[in-house]
Amino acid sequence: MASRDLRTWMAQLEAAGELKRVKARVDWNDEISQVIRRVYAQSGPALLFENIKDHQNTFSRKMFTNGMGTQSRINLMLNLPKDTPSIESIRTIRERMKHPVAPVMVKKGPVKENIIRGKDVDLFQIPVPKWHPLDGGRYINTFFYAITKDPDTGINNAGIYRGVILSKNKIGVLLIPMKDWGITYEKYRAMGKPMPVAFVYGYDPALLGVAGTPVNGPEYDLAGGIRQAPIELIKCETSDIDVPAYAEIVVEGTISPDPATYEIEGPFGEGSGYYGEARKRPVVELSCITHRDDAIFRGALVGTGSVIVDELKSLIGTMMRVVTWNTLESQEIPGVLDVRIGPLSAVKIHKTYQGQPRQIAAALWGSKFAGHHFNALIVVEEDVDIHNTMALMSAMHQKVDFKRDLVVYPLYIGSPIDVSVPYDFRDELAYGASVQNKLLIDATIDWETHPVRAEWGNKRFPPTCHTSKPETEALVEKRWQEYGL
Repeated sequence: MASRDLRTWMAQLEAAGELKRVKARVDWNDEISQVIRRVYAQSGPALLFENIKDHQNTFSRKMFTNGMGTQSRINLMLNLPKDTPSIESIRTIRERMKHPVAPVMVKKGPVKENIIRGKDVDLFQIPVPKWHPLDGGRYINTFFYAITKDPDTGINNAGIYRGVILSKNKIGVLLIPMKDWGITYEKYRAMGKPMPVAFVYGYDPALLGVAGTPVNGPEYDLAGGIRQAPIELIKCETSDIDVPAYAEIVVEGTISPDPATYEIEGPFGEGSGYYGEARKRPVVELSCITHRDDAIFRGALVGTGSVIVDELKSLIGTMMRVVTWNTLESQEIPGVLDVRIGPLSAVKIHKTYQGQPRQIAAALWGSKFAGHHFNALIVVEEDVDIHNTMALMSAMHQKVDFKRDLVVYPLYIGSPIDVSVPYDFRDELAYGASVQNKLLIDATIDWETHPVRAEWGNKRFPPTCHTSKPETEALVEKRWQEYGL
C-alpha cells in the first residue's frame, strides 16, 4: 500500500464512487449536522463540504466527514474488495496488527507549510460545526487524534477525546484519569508541570482506528501495520511530540496541572443519543497551529441514537471487535469464533469447559477498556448468529437460568458519559471514571444441569426441528417452480 494521507484517501473514495462534494452553501450551526444525519440514515457517502458559512476566506474552508461510515469504506481502507464480509475484515486487521510497522522521522512535511504562533492563533479560522442544538459550543475534537508523550517512556500515544472551542486559543476537554492521556496527565501533575498535547485533524483513517480503541502497543506502529506502510512523523514546533507530517492541521498546546484553571466543558451530544453534562474540566491553552495550504478539517457527527449507524460506531465498532478478540487470545482462551460490540456485546465460542463464559467476562472486565465497554456481555455457542439480535434473545430464552446464569460483577468502573449511571457517580474527576457494575449472561448450555443424553444422540440438547430431511429439501428445491410460489 502506498503512503496515504487524507487527500489520497479522499481521492480513493471518490474514484470508488464513495465520496460526494457538497458545493451548496451550508451553515456550520446545526445545518451541516442535519445533512450528515440524513446521510447516515441512508448509509450514504463520505462528504466534503466545500462552501461553509463564515469560512470563505479562512485558512481552512472545507470539512470532510463520514469517511468510515460503512463496511465498504472500511474494506477500502484495507485495500480489500468493497463487498468483503466483515469477519474477513476483522481477520485482516488482526493479522496486520501482529506485524506493526515503525514510523519514520522526517524533517519536512506539508503540515509545516503554514505556522501560526502566539496571539495569531485563532481556532475560529477552522470550519467546526455546532453538531447538536444544545451543545456547549463548537466541538472541534470529534474525529481526530490527541497526541501526548509519556514523560517516562518517551512513547507517543494517540487517542480520541471530545473537546470544545472555548475561545480563539483555548479548548475545553473531557480528560478521564483512567484513559491513556489521563494517566500521562497524572504524571505531569505529580511533577507540577503542564502536559504538552497536540491535536491532529485530517490524516490516514488507519490511525483513527487505533487512536479510538484501547489497543495494546504504540498507535503509530499499529497503524503502520494496518496501512502496510510507515507513518512519516515530524516534531511539533513547541514540544517534543511527534505528529504526522502529512496531516492537514495540527494544534499545539498545554494543559495546566492546576484545577483552578479548569473551565466549563459541555454539554455535548454523545454516542448514546443523550447530552453529556457540563462540568469544570481541564483546558488546553494553545501556542501554535501548523497547517497545509487550503487545509481540510476532519470531523464527525456522533449522538445519532441506537438505530442509526454513525461513522464513529462503524469504525470503532469494527476496531473494538479486533481488540476484544486480541484480548481473549492474549489470555489463551480457546474456541473464540466471533465477537460483537454494542449495547449488548456478544462472544461466540466453541465451548470446551464449564466456566468458560465466566473466564471470558473476567478477561474483558480486567482489561484496559473495561470502563467504556461490556456493561452487558452475552456468551453463546456456535449455533447462534451473534449479529442477529433475535437470535441472541432466543439463546437467552432457551439456555439461560436467570438464577444461575446471570452474573453481576461489582467492578465499580464505568463510563462518565453513560446516562444509566447516576449523575453524581459520573464525575470522572472525582472517581477517575465512573462507578458502575457489569453483567454477564451465560447463554451457553450448562453442562451440570444438561448432561449428555443417549436419546439425543449423545448431545446435551434435543435435536432442532426447523429442518426437513435432506432428501426432502432437495426434492422441494427441484420442484420449486412447480409450486408457483
